[in-house]
Amino acid sequence: MSALQYVDPALSSTPARLLVVQALSVQPLADALEESGYELMRAGDPIAAMDGLAALPQLVLMDMELPDLPGDAPLELLHRLASSGIPVLTLSRRQDVQRLSALVAAGATECLVKPVRMSELLARIERLIQPRVARGPAEPTRPVASMTVRERDGHCSWQSPQARALMADYFPPPWSEHARLPPEVMAWLHREALRRRAGAAPSLLTVAPRSDAQRQRLSFSLMAADGAVIGEGHWLLVLHQADEADAIARLAHGLALPQPDAELLFLLQGKTDTSRVAAALGLGELAFQRRVEGLCHRLGSANLDQALAQARQVLRADH
Repeated sequence: MSALQYVDPALSSTPARLLVVQALSVQPLADALEESGYELMRAGDPIAAMDGLAALPQLVLMDMELPDLPGDAPLELLHRLASSGIPVLTLSRRQDVQRLSALVAAGATECLVKPVRMSELLARIERLIQPRVARGPAEPTRPVASMTVRERDGHCSWQSPQARALMADYFPPPWSEHARLPPEVMAWLHREALRRRAGAAPSLLTVAPRSDAQRQRLSFSLMAADGAVIGEGHWLLVLHQADEADAIARLAHGLALPQPDAELLFLLQGKTDTSRVAAALGLGELAFQRRVEGLCHRLGSANLDQALAQARQVLRADH
């Protein structure tokens, strides 16, 4: 096969395109890469992988554990992919030197042994797709605020610089200085993890800043990711900051709601105790319930959960 020509991402403002060759059952890794700003093509078998080369990805990320390929078939596929001239970064649980030598001999540009920290994986990807651009410290350079968190105790095993800065803005010491989630975020993480395992729709946590003068809100969303990459028992948290007035305006416009209903919908994001929202609006329990019912009726939603799901779609549209 002749070498393919591909566009140097340093000369393009479009998202870098990656071909991820991985068993489809562990595709959450691909979701984490999409959150980091990459355009992905996914392949779970040799035919799809070779077809993916036609789209000229800047990098192939290949997990060598492909259950449907017996024996040396993954090495053969690696060799065919590498023959295209596109860099191939492999992930493998095999830690013996002989196996790594076989990967290099088959054409792997670089090899990572799982488990590997998400920060290291992103840094390797950035270096391989932009080989002629001077690189700084080994941190992801895309403006994505994210962190990997251990569910058991809230330990943050890795944070992007953007996430670290946001946590310091919204949470006072000692939480902003410790590598652990503050209590309110930790409580949400445990509830959300249980909900997700039960098949419930994703729910955000939204918190206000320390200073009431600011009109900002910080939202947390929970993503599953490949445990072999971020660590077993860990979750990927993605953080988004948005101006409160702007978010309410987008809800009003996107869902054709009057301003009071858009404000109510915004305040209900990530809240499990709706009584606090009622108190913040100066409403009694019955009046608040009527407001919620009226909101759901305007949106054509059967219940509040469906209404909140519509709001999440609008608020995430710009992310």
